[in-house]
Amino acid sequence: MLKGRNIYIMLCIILGVMEISSAQNHLNAPYSRFGMGELKNRSSAGVMAIGGTGYTLQSPTIVNFTNPASYMGFDTLSFLMEAAFSWKSHTLIASTSQRGNTLQFEYLSCGFSIARWWKTAIGLQPYSIMNFTEIETTDTLTRTFTGDGGVNEIYWGNSFRLFKDFSIGINASFLFGTYSKYRTMEWSDAYFFNTKADISNKIQGAVITAGVQYFIPIKGKRELGLGFVYTPSIPIKSTETQITSTYWGKDYNITPLDTLYPETDRKHSLKMPMHIGGGISWSKKNKYFVGIDFTWVNWSHYAIDKVNDNLSDLYKISIGGSYTPNYLSNKLFPRITISLGANFEQTHLFLEGEHLKRFGINFGLLFPLKRSKTGFGIVLEYGQTGTTQYNLIQENYFTATINIRIHERWYQRTKLD
Repeated sequence: MLKGRNIYIMLCIILGVMEISSAQNHLNAPYSRFGMGELKNRSSAGVMAIGGTGYTLQSPTIVNFTNPASYMGFDTLSFLMEAAFSWKSHTLIASTSQRGNTLQFEYLSCGFSIARWWKTAIGLQPYSIMNFTEIETTDTLTRTFTGDGGVNEIYWGNSFRLFKDFSIGINASFLFGTYSKYRTMEWSDAYFFNTKADISNKIQGAVITAGVQYFIPIKGKRELGLGFVYTPSIPIKSTETQITSTYWGKDYNITPLDTLYPETDRKHSLKMPMHIGGGISWSKKNKYFVGIDFTWVNWSHYAIDKVNDNLSDLYKISIGGSYTPNYLSNKLFPRITISLGANFEQTHLFLEGEHLKRFGINFGLLFPLKRSKTGFGIVLEYGQTGTTQYNLIQENYFTATINIRIHERWYQRTKLD
């Protein structure tokens, strides 16, 4: 009964957070106008805390989506469920400054064992978010370009142990969602028709990611970890709807006039990028972990109806580590896991002849409950995206992510004498 109650409480918290976050006005993200929108982290809080260094991380208390081979770390007789939400505050700097903040759902995931050599995980998380507003004004004309929506991801992952210290894994993901872009032209002269163009893209399709992890035992219960992931370029479906219309008036006082060039349900093939990543780590079980990852994603080959949308290849370096003073202590503070990480990224955006850069610094604390692997954590990140040079926009942001984790032993039956 206790186990069911814990999961019920978590689901209520998640639904509440999702309801609050959906009711909020999301942050204006000017760079989300390109491609499928602003790409999300798509990693657990434990991986975020070490700068996104997850290719060689394997833990019984983390559903590490970054490398599906990592699920082999789940306890054989346990069920793991974790979720996270984040609060983000940012400042956009250009000719003027703009500030905002929002609450966002990050992920919900579960992991458990099917056999000693086979572990599995399922989860739901946002893949990308689109939300931007751009306004250009002259004496006679106001142009407005806005966008909203996003793409979500639901996945099922499996990990298999081929031999001692070597595991492989595969994530089968399904992407779904709709994002829309709107263009309006409004004239100051009341005798001119105003024009609005609405373009919506409905995304549906499957993506596969394969992963490998190998740990080399070293004297003193230490391990040298090697990890590798690969996502092939797979086309998925995109259904486009485009409607151009004219109207009188502005804001809430609008009178529709006519619909021009309606095009509905145009089918496209959206070519997703190839993803290759690798990492190396040095660790001691339940004590410390230090690792470094490198990621390459060829967004330059991304295209929807043969349109690339100014995207280029993404390169990312992540480095981080964690330390637990005394995992077996009966006191709380020695069992707290402290994490630190950083990452530097050449993003997939190529604007004004420049590759847009991003960097982030992370700090995390994981608090376990007494005599249990259930717990909660907080991850703090400060970062910067873009630059004020070349007529671009710089974003300075701070994110606080709250992670809730339930770890239960489900496959044991109490025996009474």
